Amino acid sequence: MNKKKMLSAYTIVFIFLLVTAALTWIVPQSVVITNDSGTQEVIYNAIFGANGEVIRDAGAQPAGLWDVIMAPITGFQNAGPVSIAILMAGAFLGLINSVGALDAGIGGLLKRYTGTSLIAILMFVFAVFGSVFGFWEEIPAFSIVIVPLFVLAGYDVMTGLAVLFIGATAGNMASVVNPFSVGAAIGAIGNPELSLGSGMILRMVIFIAMYLVGVIYVIKYANSVKNDKAKSVVADIEVNTRVNEEGHELPELTKKRFWSIMVLVGIIVLLILGYMPWYVVELDGGKTLQDVINAPINFIASIPVLGNLSGLKHFTPFGDWYFGEFAFVFLLGSILIGLINKMSEEEFVKEFANGAKDLLGVILVLSVANGISVLMGSKTSGMSVTFVYWIQTALQGIPSWAFSIATVAAYVGIGFFLQSTSGVAGITMPILGAVTMALFQGSDIGATGGQVMLISAFTVGINFMCGIYPGASTMGTLELFHVPYDRYLKFTLKVFLPMLVVGCLIISASQFLGLI
Repeated sequence: MNKKKMLSAYTIVFIFLLVTAALTWIVPQSVVITNDSGTQEVIYNAIFGANGEVIRDAGAQPAGLWDVIMAPITGFQNAGPVSIAILMAGAFLGLINSVGALDAGIGGLLKRYTGTSLIAILMFVFAVFGSVFGFWEEIPAFSIVIVPLFVLAGYDVMTGLAVLFIGATAGNMASVVNPFSVGAAIGAIGNPELSLGSGMILRMVIFIAMYLVGVIYVIKYANSVKNDKAKSVVADIEVNTRVNEEGHELPELTKKRFWSIMVLVGIIVLLILGYMPWYVVELDGGKTLQDVINAPINFIASIPVLGNLSGLKHFTPFGDWYFGEFAFVFLLGSILIGLINKMSEEEFVKEFANGAKDLLGVILVLSVANGISVLMGSKTSGMSVTFVYWIQTALQGIPSWAFSIATVAAYVGIGFFLQSTSGVAGITMPILGAVTMALFQGSDIGATGGQVMLISAFTVGINFMCGIYPGASTMGTLELFHVPYDRYLKFTLKVFLPMLVVGCLIISASQFLGLI
């Protein structure tokens, strides 16, 4: 009897692309302009002309065959920075796998920690990553390490994926100090009384709650699978575990393998240093913690010969890193792995290329997924602006007691059309910030307190949708392990929905609990 097979990630994402193209025939576009007062304003049913002028009553702008086929190509071009970052991470992981360092390190972890401890520790790490710098696009690269770890520990592929996706979503929904969501929202609202520290206690409470809900769910599932493999959500299908489970003996942790693992640890430390928003911590004398963290680098760069030889004069300061720097540390790590293990030039190039090749499928899925964004439009023009306009218009008549729940729901809807947190913040916060000010001006928490609730509603709602949306990172990772999207969705909704409800309840009760 033939089992019904789920469509591949490529096909699912392309279907979404076709649906988006069909919508362009009936949904008018809109644009975002900066008016005379310096605030952003949405012009409904309008497009930008060739010279940047606003053309009103333009109606729908249908996408034809050319547009549909070109969208993934344009999406690939737009995804250049994240694509090279993923390829470099794949190349590094291919090298470290080829020398047996990863398996040896996993063996060491399994001897020292139980599976439950591993789940709790790693989920906390990824939740912190999400809360600090919006960890998501990096998931495909990390999955190559994390998923095999849990398979070797006696769990299933979905356990490893859950540690990554649920951990990251918990952190993203809280976004305690995430400059790409909270920082962007504060900047877009334009209230001088708001800072990245505003509402931090509320966001920390949300973080703890999200993490606990997520980790309890994953541990319960993982333990049930370990006791009975038939309880795995992918038990009846063939998945790619990326390990040889039958007779797989973990290699010895030799000196070379130990130092190879230390390279991976060093990469993680550098990424934390690079992505952490150190500039939000202000010190005496007008300096920030970012100045202190980067002082050694700046000192070396100031030495004439050494500064030129090292190239540190052009170093991107810690705290300002992006995908280019992400790719750099993995490329540097690859070179160090080759040197530590005394690999020949031929062997190094072969394993480097094979590692990058393993993630090529992720890049292709990413390209088609970004093609959807091309057809939807940008944060300043297109259908995406229209959908955001409709949702935020519906919110303006909501009473204050229901505002937080309605706003979370609105951002869940907005997240279906536009996943860029900074882009959504730029479009919606100027208007919803003003709506919030009017609703809470005479309340006990005041306008600023209401806007703090708005920001948390924004991060909870938009990142809930990001967790279930068939975007590039999600579909690329699932394709990597041959896990159908419907299985992933069925599994994650069981925890993401309770997380969403908990987030709504905390935000709604925050003004009564003294969290703002």
